[in-house]
Formats: sequence, C-alpha cells, structure tokens
Amino acid sequence: MSKSAGPLDDAGIEIDGVGKTFRWRNKGVAEEVVALGKVDFTVRSNEFLAVIGPSGCGKTTLLRTVAGLIKPDRGEIRVGGRPVTGPGEDRAVVFQHFGLFPWKTVVDNVKFPLRMRGVPDKEAAATARANLKKVGLEGFERSYPHQLSGGMQQRVGLARALATDARILLMDEPFGAIDAQTREFMQEQLMKLWDENKKTVVFVTHDLDEAVSLADRILVLSRRPSRVRAVVDVDLPRPRWDYDVRSEPAFAEARRTIWEMLRSDLVEEEEGAGIHAI
Repeated sequence: MSKSAGPLDDAGIEIDGVGKTFRWRNKGVAEEVVALGKVDFTVRSNEFLAVIGPSGCGKTTLLRTVAGLIKPDRGEIRVGGRPVTGPGEDRAVVFQHFGLFPWKTVVDNVKFPLRMRGVPDKEAAATARANLKKVGLEGFERSYPHQLSGGMQQRVGLARALATDARILLMDEPFGAIDAQTREFMQEQLMKLWDENKKTVVFVTHDLDEAVSLADRILVLSRRPSRVRAVVDVDLPRPRWDYDVRSEPAFAEARRTIWEMLRSDLVEEEEGAGIHAI
C-alpha cells in the first residue's frame, strides 16, 4: 500500500520494533497498559508523514518516543542511523496546547530554546523575529500569550520550533485546540512553510481530512496495543494550498481506504465492549 521508504540521510527516522508499557500501582495493586505493541516504520528525509489511529491508540506516546521524551521498553529508534537516547537538537516538538511561557513576551518565547543552547541574546532575538515573520506574526513580538488568539499562540509555537532549525518537526495534534476556520488557515500556512524549508515532519492527528490534505504518506495505527496497520500513499500534487484537494478523486480514495481501517477498529471495540457488558 506504500512505496519503498527509500534511502535515509541525517533527517530520516527508523522505528524498529518499538514497544512501550506504562506501569503503576493503584491502591497497592500493580496495573499496566500496553500503549505500543511492536511498531515498525521508516520516515524518509524531508517527508511529511501523518500518523492517525483510534483514540487512545498511542499516537502521542509514539511521537514522544521519537522526540526522546519517553524511553521505549523494547526496540530502537534511529535518526540518521544514530540511536535516539533522549531529546536532541535535530528534533523540535510542537504540542497541541502551545506550551508557551505566559510571563514571557512572544519574542522571548521563541528565542528561549536558542538561549538554552547558549546562543547570544542578540543573535537569538534576530532569529526569533525572522521566524515570527515567517508565520505572519511580525509586529507582535512584544505581546504576551494571553493577548493572542489560539491560532496566533500556535503560530508562536511553530515559530519557536522553526527557530531551532531542527531537521525534524514532530507535531502532536498542533491544530486540535483551535477553531475550524483557523485550523484550515494554519494547515495552509504549514504547507507553505514545509514547502519553503523542506524538513522531515511527523504529524499526529485524529482528523482524517487533515491527514490526507497535508501528508505524503499516512501511517495508520491499530487500536491499543498499537501496531502499524498500513502506510498509505497520498497521490496528490503539490503545492496543495492553491486548489481544493478535497475535490480530487485521489483524496476521496485515500480517505476511504483509511476510514475503512479506522471504522473496523471502532466496530471491534464497540462489539468487545458489548460482550464485556453482557
């Protein structure tokens, strides 16, 4: 269902047999949830890969393992052939809930990761302003997050990720907390930025239309404990912001293929819940 992953360079990602189980004690009783079963896939350098699956299937857990924020129990993740052992400057994360410091101005929020790396303040500020301009926030440098709309706050988060100049962008439902109109605008802006900067993007979403609109390929995860059900190619020409991609037969075909897989998981889950209730 997918073309060969092709050669990988320093911005390619390999996920090899990755699994993750969360364990805790509840009133003295040991409990566990297997979030990731055994996940295998690759991401080509400069590819836009969307990740979709049933709610609670481990999409965010998978993304955080690639980011180095969570250590898998099994398997290995490699970036450019090198094992991931923790966060790195080659990867930047954009979260759903912005993650901005409310007491810092917009420009200070964007330059924060650069200052943490020891970049001189003047250079960090210039880089921050340049990336704020890229996302359409020129003139808002001295504003505070609470003075911005949700969509504008998310653009600050995107500018912060771009400012690091990481080769890989890991995006965890970045538009899930904004309204539908702003979401569509942000999708268009992201496509333009990706076309200009050509980074490797792994984009987690629960929105099927969003996945098909944005991605080169779509990784479909099964319900928990998640495994890869399929990797689906999206055969739509780029750039995609200057025409209605949803009217294309290839859009409908990719959407139908993925929805059938997601629907079968939902049906199985409902039937299982019904049997358990009896």
